This record gives sequence, C-alpha cells and structure tokens, in this order.
Amino acid sequence: MNKKEELKQFLVKNFEELESDAFSGTNINHPPFELFPRDYLQFAEFDLKGTNDSSLINCVSNIKRAMDCQIDTFFYSYNLFEFFKSKRLGIDKKLEFLKKAGVFNSGSLSRLNAIRNKMEHDFVVPKVQDIELYFDLVSAFVSVLENHILMLEIYAESTWYMQENGGLVGFKVQYFIGEPKIIVSWGKRGEDRTILESSLDNVEEFSFFLKVFFLISKTYIHTSKKYIVSQLID
Repeated sequence: MNKKEELKQFLVKNFEELESDAFSGTNINHPPFELFPRDYLQFAEFDLKGTNDSSLINCVSNIKRAMDCQIDTFFYSYNLFEFFKSKRLGIDKKLEFLKKAGVFNSGSLSRLNAIRNKMEHDFVVPKVQDIELYFDLVSAFVSVLENHILMLEIYAESTWYMQENGGLVGFKVQYFIGEPKIIVSWGKRGEDRTILESSLDNVEEFSFFLKVFFLISKTYIHTSKKYIVSQLID
C-alpha cells in the first residue's frame, strides 16, 4: 500500500474519533515583492470605473496580475516557489497543484480560466459584466489563498489523540517549511509509530498530504469532521 492510501485509510477510519490536543505555528516565508495581490485588485477596481476601452483592458491585466501574484505569494509562504520556478511550471500547472491540494474547487477554476482565456485570446474589448465576474472570482481566490497561508503560520504542527482498546493513540501532522516536507505519524504511546513522510520528490503524493494538512487545520475553524472525511474519499 502506498503512503497516500495508508494515510487516507487511517483518517477515514479514525478521524471522527480523534480529539485535538495541541497546535503550533511557524514563521512563514515572505516574498520580496513591492506590490501584492490586494494592490493589483485595487488598481483593477479603479480601472473598472473608467469609461474607455483602455481602462477595461488595463483592468483585466491587473486582475490577472493579482491572481498570478497571489499564487506566487502562496508558493513563497510554503517554500515551494523555487521548485515550481526550477521546473518552469506555468500558471496551469500551478492551478492544477492547488486543485489537487484542495485549495480551490475545480469548477471555479475552470470558470476562471474560461473567462481569462476569452479575454486574452479573442482580441476583443471585454464586456463589463465579464470583467466584474472575473474580478469577483479572483477576489475570492485571493482571499482563499490568504487563509491557507495563515493556516501554516498557525497550524504548522498539530497533535490529536483517541482511545483505542484501553490505550491512547496519538496522531500528529507537521509541515516542515525548510525542506519542504510533510510528516504524518500515529501510534500508541510506548509502541512503534507509523511515520509517513512526503516531499516534492513525489508531487502527486505531496499535494495529497498538503490537502490533508489543510483539511485537518480547518477543523480548528468549525469545519465538521464528517465533512473532512468526505473530502478524503475520491
């Protein structure tokens, strides 16, 4: 059984029984940017008030910059930026990774890409209604990624426990920003623990471990355990 399936099976079987014990954060990486996503959204909002074609086209460009900047800010925070840069992976691959990590749902991403491609490749002046929808989707996207950055700063390590056959089973998930890597472990006190480690050597596996990290972190902000388990079942 591979590590992804082993982790999935353990959580689907046991997560609803686990109780939170403690959590701690880490110092995230900050990108060396002069402008950030909210700056570009502000520029776009100003452009949207314009009355000529140039303003509308500038608005689309600034919305796209906001999206690109937020993605790179996220990757910087999780120390993933240099990996994606070294592999020369573009926006579509980055979005695919975020989708697999459960950051943003595929329906919204497909809609976002459809609007973006229409505006960029059809050489027509974009309609105000399309721009407003594009702006709203990217604004939501920026907010979602901001929240996921905060998860690392607050919940880089969390521990859980449950009773099983008269013994206490401990469960821990950790994001190591320096590597980067994710380690998940569980087992009874005094006995050998199951330890699963995932790094960027296997991006597919790592994206799933990151999804688990996000889902478990969301438990602390009033997301039900039943919902979290449902998101682990493909």
